[in-house]
Amino acid sequence: MAITLNLEAPRRVGVEELIDFVAHEIDLRDPQNILAAAPLLSGLAEDRELVTRRLNEEVRRLFKGPALSSAQSLFLGGGKGFYLRANLWPPAADIAGGLVTRDRFSYDLAHDHNYNFLTVGYSGPGYCSDIYEYDRETLSGEPGEPVALRFLERVHFRTGMVMFYRASKDVHIQYPPEDLSISLNLMVADAHTRLRDQLFFDLERRVLLDYPASADISKRVSILRLAGRIGDQNTRQLLSDLASRHPCQRTRWACYEALAEGASCTAAVWETACRDPAPLVAGRARRRLVTLAA
Repeated sequence: MAITLNLEAPRRVGVEELIDFVAHEIDLRDPQNILAAAPLLSGLAEDRELVTRRLNEEVRRLFKGPALSSAQSLFLGGGKGFYLRANLWPPAADIAGGLVTRDRFSYDLAHDHNYNFLTVGYSGPGYCSDIYEYDRETLSGEPGEPVALRFLERVHFRTGMVMFYRASKDVHIQYPPEDLSISLNLMVADAHTRLRDQLFFDLERRVLLDYPASADISKRVSILRLAGRIGDQNTRQLLSDLASRHPCQRTRWACYEALAEGASCTAAVWETACRDPAPLVAGRARRRLVTLAA
């Protein structure tokens, strides 16, 4: 389950100290090892001017070029396979007043994360979150697929509280805080993250709902769809190679769809896809063949 950590009163820690510790002392492949960074992340939250300083730097940057951050998160720094950010959580009043949209912050939308991360409440009253868990290995990844979600607890994520979320295991649904709140996150962003999907869930029906359109994999899929429409013979060879070798199942499926777009024999594409090791790909291909036969 998502882990709530009870830590002693932390000493103040700087961004560079935390980055150096994670870079040299933490094995980002080991979730238990990542927990060793929790006291330092908690110490980073003791710097009460941190977020304001970083915000001022971002505003100054606008004189020279594009922003690196957004109204949702401020980039604080990072290293190989990880980064630090401050997340801003607007209250319900901002949503009601039209200042922000609810879906931009994933409020009231159950979701997992395709990466491990540590988070600490930095300021404000904090949001409430219902936490569930599930077994990713039991899912093919098809929207509408039933999911055995197990409710664990409701958490009020207050200032100073530290939690650890497990990649593709913990699911939570967040509710807007009473006032603007900020959390600090240590995000693991290794190569595996780009191959795993983040998932949205329908808690009422207990099904997999969809994938976020802004995710890396969804962007990759959109490029491949475009390749199927305007590509040439070289493009088809590239798509074929990707379909046979890429480790991401949704990427392979997008390649097959793109290949079918301009194929003289669509059935041959789906027959090849039926041999894919992923149930998501093979199952969709079999359904396409059935539709063709009908």
